[in-house]
Amino acid sequence: MSERNKKNIGILGCGWLGLPLAKKLVENGDIVRGSTTQISKLKQIEATGASAFMVVCEEEGCSGLGPFLTNLDTLIITLPPGVRNNPNRRFDLVIQQIKKEILVQGVEEVLFISSTSVYGSTQGLITEETPTAGVTESGKQLVVCEQLLLNNPSFNTTVIRFGGLIGPNRHPVYSLAKRKQIDNAKGEINFIHLEDCLQMIVRCLLKINGNSLYNGVSPYHPNRKDYYTLMAQKAGVQLPAFTNQKEMRRVISSQKAEKDLGMRFLVENLLTLN
Repeated sequence: MSERNKKNIGILGCGWLGLPLAKKLVENGDIVRGSTTQISKLKQIEATGASAFMVVCEEEGCSGLGPFLTNLDTLIITLPPGVRNNPNRRFDLVIQQIKKEILVQGVEEVLFISSTSVYGSTQGLITEETPTAGVTESGKQLVVCEQLLLNNPSFNTTVIRFGGLIGPNRHPVYSLAKRKQIDNAKGEINFIHLEDCLQMIVRCLLKINGNSLYNGVSPYHPNRKDYYTLMAQKAGVQLPAFTNQKEMRRVISSQKAEKDLGMRFLVENLLTLN
């Protein structure tokens, strides 16, 4: 991976992805700020070597965002939409408030973490050229959020659409084990491991130049039945029966990231619970 000039980088949202990202960027020599909405997490951010900020962004406005953005070169937005837990939440309006402050503070680079949920139930081979067709409320709002950030003349935006996230303390096999049955047995998995999420973000920071869009999905696509059966054995959990109901066959391609960014996936077969 080629060198780049060290930057002042802010990570808006230091959760499961943002906290290890802060640690990695500090190790790379960047000056990093990390935000949280919880006082109890400030010390966790500081432990990575980053400066910790309390920032709360809602539909009506943001508290603490101005000082957080002051003199930043790059803002990385890793906030989850939060629509699943709060169906009335308007994440698109939250991003609109963040965009206003980005313009006020003159931040020139934004990297927005989105999701492959923007493709909705589209089947077949999916690339960045595939039209968005969000079905869930979260997917629909993420489409709007992407456009809010991409369609502007004042700062460069990179959007990464990550597939299903797996890694430490995060794997869908545990929640699937609690279901009565599992649909879409023949459907392909479209996941990415935390280590490759971090690698891809770092590679994008090397390439920010104008607006760009990348899928972030490991090139490993076994069917759900085969994959989850093997992972259940590893996790020591019992899975219910698989069915072909609600069948959805699709492979989300990351070839653009492999070509443009030199991305080489470190966790290729995703056969890990850590």
